[in-house]
Amino acid sequence: MTLRQRAIGFLVIMVLAVGGLLSGVFVVTSTAIFTNDLEQRGQAVATGIAENAKLGVLVRDTQLLEDTIRPYLQYPDINYISILDTSGNEIVTLPKDAYDSRLDQAVAKETRQAQALVVLRHDAAEDIHEQDTLLERGIHIGVPIWRDILAQNTDSLAETDFLATEGSQQADTQELIGIVHLGISSERVHTQLASLIKQSSLYAGGLALVGLMLAVWRLERWLSPLQTVTSAARKVRHGGLQNDLDDDLLQSLQAEGRRGSQDELEILQSAFAEMIQELQLHHKLQEEQKERLEQMVVERTMELTMAKEEAEAANVAKSRFLASMSHELRTPLNAVIGFSEMLQKDMAVTPDQTKEYLGYICDSGKHLLDIINDILDLSKLEAGRFELQFNDTYLDRIVAEAVAFNQPQIERKNIGLRVECPDIEITTDPRIMKQVIINLLSNAAKFTPADGKIAIKAKALGDHFELTVSDTGIGMTPQEIDVAMQPFAQVSDKMYVCHEDGSGTGLGLPLVEHFVLLMKGDMHIDSEKGKGTRVTLTIPMHPAEPERLQREEGLDYI
Repeated sequence: MTLRQRAIGFLVIMVLAVGGLLSGVFVVTSTAIFTNDLEQRGQAVATGIAENAKLGVLVRDTQLLEDTIRPYLQYPDINYISILDTSGNEIVTLPKDAYDSRLDQAVAKETRQAQALVVLRHDAAEDIHEQDTLLERGIHIGVPIWRDILAQNTDSLAETDFLATEGSQQADTQELIGIVHLGISSERVHTQLASLIKQSSLYAGGLALVGLMLAVWRLERWLSPLQTVTSAARKVRHGGLQNDLDDDLLQSLQAEGRRGSQDELEILQSAFAEMIQELQLHHKLQEEQKERLEQMVVERTMELTMAKEEAEAANVAKSRFLASMSHELRTPLNAVIGFSEMLQKDMAVTPDQTKEYLGYICDSGKHLLDIINDILDLSKLEAGRFELQFNDTYLDRIVAEAVAFNQPQIERKNIGLRVECPDIEITTDPRIMKQVIINLLSNAAKFTPADGKIAIKAKALGDHFELTVSDTGIGMTPQEIDVAMQPFAQVSDKMYVCHEDGSGTGLGLPLVEHFVLLMKGDMHIDSEKGKGTRVTLTIPMHPAEPERLQREEGLDYI
């Protein structure tokens, strides 16, 4: 069973159920209204008869009683009227053929017990015969007839009520002298109800039919997007995305969504159309991507080849580093050993020569210590265990110590040095900051020809300070700067041929850069081939709590 059939079946059941429920409520309500109205009119008539029949009952004048009750028989729903004595015996009945002693006795009994107006229906009688009789005769009303007795001890005759009231209101001065039994037919009420139910059923049936037709029509419109989506889905299932769907169909599917409809099925219809178009687009893109796969494979192969070459270059750099380290370590060690042996074996060494040899030994030892310190610092950086020991100090003191350390090298080449550094209070690791400046000065002195110039300038910039080391050396191209920033790498062997300090570890600038990063600073290099180099450091004066350099942030070369 399709969703449409289930929905229509549900609508039919709901219409029938609601219609039946409303019809039942209408019948019950109408019956109660008509019956209550009939009873109220009967009670008013019976009460009036009881008031007017007092004299006739007292004198037992049947003719007077007949004349009294005959006008009431003109009411269409009154079947008969009986005037009974207190025992339930008939005094007069109109019409005369309507007399039923058992029914009169039942009404008289209930009236005497209630001492007030009573209404009897067939379901109120205890005897089965009485129930059948009452059912046939309709509604039965009993009203007591009271006689007023003059009070013996009254101050005024006007205080005596000569008009009988309802039985529930009688006093000790009233006496029951008879009973009015009024029989009312409910046939007319039933006829009216039947006619009303028939007409209402016709109207309700017509309205239900029209409502059902409108509901089915509206349901067709509601389910139309779902049927369209189902049809399109079947086309996709059988033909795939390669089978081009009708463009008009896709546009109609999207039309409702573009109109801003809030209906979920219409939104589903529009979304399905968009999904089909996106799938077609993705299918087209997949085909294009498939065509590019071979090219991508070639590119990946080239990248792998380049990565392999870079790895081999790194291996070569390490080999060169080891060779350089061997030379760097062997040279000062040979000097230490050579001059030590000369002092030990040559007893004819003069004091001046001894002082000179000891100076060579000291310089070689310091050079060897510098090399070892660079290697240790690099190892700590690579392992992520390097920590800064921050202290409060003054920048001009650190600069002065670094200048003093490099002073011999600068003086040997007769290089002019200009220092402009105010006494800026900073928080830093003094040893590392000194090492940074020493490395920059050493590089500047190494690559600056004799009689060249080196300048050191420092200034405060808000919560940072800027330190610049510039020289008039041989300079570098941008490509050579990139090479110089790689650990263990030398820019070119040719660069060092004409300079006395041509050998080196290739660790100076890389160490400086990573030390500056540890201090949350920044390094910038400006250089021009043949004119010189300027290195600018920008570092916070009072950085936050120092952080340990993580392995992935450090170097990974050894």
